[in-house]
Amino acid sequence: MEKILVAIDFSESSKNTFDHAISVASKFRAKLVLMWVENSKSTKHLGIEKGADIHSEVNSKFDDLISSVEDATAKDNIDTLIVQGNTVDKVIEMSKELEVSLIFEGSHGAHGFRKYILGSNANNIIAEATCPVITVRHNRGVSRALETIVIPIDSTLDTRQKVPLSVKLARLYGAEIHLLGLFFNNVGNIKNRVISYTEQAEIYCKKNGVKSVVVHYITTDDGARTILNYAKKVDAGLISVMIDAELGGSMWNLRSQGKQFVNQSPIPILSIANRELIKSRPGL
Repeated sequence: MEKILVAIDFSESSKNTFDHAISVASKFRAKLVLMWVENSKSTKHLGIEKGADIHSEVNSKFDDLISSVEDATAKDNIDTLIVQGNTVDKVIEMSKELEVSLIFEGSHGAHGFRKYILGSNANNIIAEATCPVITVRHNRGVSRALETIVIPIDSTLDTRQKVPLSVKLARLYGAEIHLLGLFFNNVGNIKNRVISYTEQAEIYCKKNGVKSVVVHYITTDDGARTILNYAKKVDAGLISVMIDAELGGSMWNLRSQGKQFVNQSPIPILSIANRELIKSRPGL
């Protein structure tokens, strides 16, 4: 992993996301690019007076974030970027132009009807990105050690796509991986495929230096709820999913419950949704 992009709006959520991103960048010794997108909505977290130079204020806030980094090597490996336009479009555009390996994005979360309209940036970025995306809720502090990663496995070919990056993270943090095999029906050959894919993932994890691998199987018709409940039970620090696969098939997409999954998860989520990316790198 050579380059990580973080979308910053200087809200408390994005500051927390920055803390998570710098932790990962430090482990990988990766370049971290902080990007602020200027548009009609993006000045609300700046707290500046009317007539102030917006770019000067943004650069000052970038400096404040960077100065908070204790790792000198990581601090010297941070770039900043100011662009103009739609936030989602610019994040996707710059992630391709800069050839980043990972995007970090804050997910604010909400309650009631508002959960359907908030967090759309995070969900749209996941849907359009050509690289993995990690979303972090505002109340998930970086002080929580990444000790456990939950990786759901279902019967789709895509399900194993996120295993290699999850394994890299587990190895760097010394984390335990939990492989959660999901049975959405009792059809024998489909259940056997889930078992086969889970066993392949387990072998891959062990061959690539994961310190501990736990395998668990469960039958469910509600993938998102099952994954979240299991992750909470084992106090996971990260959930790694194919956002439109393990969540339960076509009914779990980024236009409905899948959006809630990203917005409401108290646990950071590593997700891949771009179909072209998946088709170019199938399985393990």
